[in-house]
Amino acid sequence: MLVKHMKNAKNVQAPLEPRPKSSNPTSLSLALGVKTDPIEYRYSFQWLFRLLQEEDIHLVQLGTFFELYHLPDDAFLQLRAEAEAHGVCIRSLFTAHRELGGFFRKEAGYEQVARRCYERLIEVGALLGALSVGSNPGAVMRDEIDFKPDGLARYIRHMKELMHYAYEKGVRWLTIEPMSCLAEPPATPEEIRYLAEELNAYHAAHLSSTARVGYCVDIAHAYIDKKGALCYTPQALFEAALPALYEIHLKNTDASFAATFGFSEEERLRGVIEIATFRDLLYQHAHHLPVSEVVGYLEISGPKRGRDYTDPLLESQLRSSLRYLKKHFTARPSEAVLSPTPSRTVRVAPSMMCADQAHLADEVRELEMLGVDWLHMDIMDTHFVPNMPLGLTTVEHLRSLTRLPFDVHLMVEHNELFIERLAKIGVQSISVHAESTRHLDRVLSLIRAHGIQAGVALNPATPLSALEYVRELIDFVLIMTVNPGFAGQLLTASAIRKIEDCRRWLDERGLSQLPIQVDGNVSFTNIARMVAAGADILVVGSSSLFASERPRLENMRRIEQAIEEGMRLRQERSRKP
Repeated sequence: MLVKHMKNAKNVQAPLEPRPKSSNPTSLSLALGVKTDPIEYRYSFQWLFRLLQEEDIHLVQLGTFFELYHLPDDAFLQLRAEAEAHGVCIRSLFTAHRELGGFFRKEAGYEQVARRCYERLIEVGALLGALSVGSNPGAVMRDEIDFKPDGLARYIRHMKELMHYAYEKGVRWLTIEPMSCLAEPPATPEEIRYLAEELNAYHAAHLSSTARVGYCVDIAHAYIDKKGALCYTPQALFEAALPALYEIHLKNTDASFAATFGFSEEERLRGVIEIATFRDLLYQHAHHLPVSEVVGYLEISGPKRGRDYTDPLLESQLRSSLRYLKKHFTARPSEAVLSPTPSRTVRVAPSMMCADQAHLADEVRELEMLGVDWLHMDIMDTHFVPNMPLGLTTVEHLRSLTRLPFDVHLMVEHNELFIERLAKIGVQSISVHAESTRHLDRVLSLIRAHGIQAGVALNPATPLSALEYVRELIDFVLIMTVNPGFAGQLLTASAIRKIEDCRRWLDERGLSQLPIQVDGNVSFTNIARMVAAGADILVVGSSSLFASERPRLENMRRIEQAIEEGMRLRQERSRKP
């Protein structure tokens, strides 16, 4: 079953440099491994290596144990040799006991111990030949929660120094696990974004001397606040970490996110984690990942430790979970999952008026991750329409955050003043209302003189004849399907007919190449009808992409499905005599 939001949780993207947009999701590969935690003080490493050899699993993430920080180097060289003798590679090393949390402690000595142990962890990783070494940052004492900002700053300072140390030792990646409570950062999309941005900016400035930093994401981690409200689901946190994701912890959990177990048939009945959901997210957003191969490590604690009647159950638990994950995690998804966007011929332009105005930068990053085509900006002056959601200063700020094309819809009385400012900001298209100016020809010519695409917006009652004598100057037509100024209105009665008439009007004049943009109640219910009628650009808002009932990714999928249905209906109509 798919984990669902229980409130409107935002998904935030850390602004790292993604792989090129042309990256083919089919080039992504997923591999399966095991974290060694469940055998600690129960079975030998040789026992685990034999089991993995029999199950054709070749990757291990070594979980830490108390002796690890004090054993001599030879112990790890021998362990590496034993693994390789069974065809197993210890590819990753990761903490198991929150033992490196001293950076968040006030008491004397804790910070220094955490630093020494982290350095030893890196040294051990290098001895094992691991590509990555990782840990969760640590926990602030709940009765000293005010120390969190200082502790986080201290952690970041040490991590930057440790990035150099890891590079010197030959470890390529340091990984961080997002956690599940505010006392253990990062636990929210905002914290995930901040930490990744800070550390990877440092790496970018010291490419020749630092290891990279990425996330080891646990797919069963969620954030529930102190009142018991689910604020961020595992899927929401996973999506937020995608641009910095390096490796994954695979585990199941219950509806309260309070238990950890695997993927046997019995465990799947009581679990809420659907592996295919996270697998498909990886493929859909492969172009945002910093790596082309992602390893998912089964991370379970196993049955009750230290009982003759429970310890022997571990083998069957491991085998059943690994077999399920081999079938469902490493399996290729359907073509529909691999390439939903390239098959889409209709553009999606989210209305930023419907975004969270207090977190617009985060909203833009999420929309990039979702694969939208344009960002639609409504500029109003409180005169032509009685509202003013976005100002030019906001548009200018957002321009510095993204390369997505900006589509600006002017609902103002003095268009020329705004066009000059928007040209300096660097927008790609501007639409002006035929009703807003006495000199539409002059205004459209001004837009095009700046190398910007020009569109004419028509209010619901404005006839298409308003386009007749400026048709040589327009690059697209914007059909308002509600009266302008406010989000959340109902579709006007003539909206679909007007889209059809506009398409016919353009075709009859040899302007079939000009797209029709529609704005107003572009809902899940209306999208297919609009596309079938001839709409080519959808300004989506509160009734579709920004609808709060479901996660944004799911909303985007529904939009694409509605577009497909609309294109099917359009093609059927075109075949009719």
